[in-house]
Amino acid sequence: MNHKISVRPGAGAAAQIVQYNRLRYSNILIEQPVVIVVERGTKILRQGDFECVIAPGEAVALQQGQVFDVVNAAEKDDAYLARWIAFDPELIAAFHPTKNVGAPIEKAHLLTGLQPAFVDAFDAATRVVAEPEGIPLPVARHRIGELLVWLNILGCFFRPVNTTSFAQRARQNLIGDPGTPWTGSGLGKRLGVSEATLRRKLSAEGWSFQQLLTDVRMSAAMQMLQSSDVPVLHIAQQVGYESQSRFAARFRQRFGFPPSAIRGHRR
Repeated sequence: MNHKISVRPGAGAAAQIVQYNRLRYSNILIEQPVVIVVERGTKILRQGDFECVIAPGEAVALQQGQVFDVVNAAEKDDAYLARWIAFDPELIAAFHPTKNVGAPIEKAHLLTGLQPAFVDAFDAATRVVAEPEGIPLPVARHRIGELLVWLNILGCFFRPVNTTSFAQRARQNLIGDPGTPWTGSGLGKRLGVSEATLRRKLSAEGWSFQQLLTDVRMSAAMQMLQSSDVPVLHIAQQVGYESQSRFAARFRQRFGFPPSAIRGHRR
């Protein structure tokens, strides 16, 4: 797979994560149902008293809408390396789990002792997202569906999630183009409400417009830093910052470390 984030509308998104340091990311929202396979290093997910540790050769399925503190830990001189695939919500809604097989994923479901056939299904699913040439969308959806069947056989399945939160609706609009010079009135028009109503509804859910916009932009930047070779300045511009120093300051404020830490040198 190329070192980038690949998105295929109607199917999903896929990428590889490479990181040379042990870093903790706080309050990470799982935007779509996702399966992550850890190849080197260790991933740790925490939510209150809940903790899930994913070792090399293991995988985890994460339910949409969950918020975790995430630790990606490189081991010795080897980089942390993982691959992930996020599923289009329509695929999840159309999937019908086998009766009496598996349970809905509430937070995270750890997958251990992975069979080669499961890894093959994961590889095929990520490939039709990252390398779509010559693969019609119905075929791509079928191959991704095979991975959902595997999850069900391994004891779990994703529940369809109805987005009812106003902040979630607002967030989905911002995620589509984080580099747009968004304003409260512009986002309000997109959502069919006045700017005053937008700010009131967001405030009722614990957000200001600027806080939500910054969080979306920093989350998008974090994913690009982990999963692409795009220069930091270009990433800053793609998420709405002309000044790399201002972007770096916002990023450090959000995550507690600078953008360069993700692509840091080997220790």
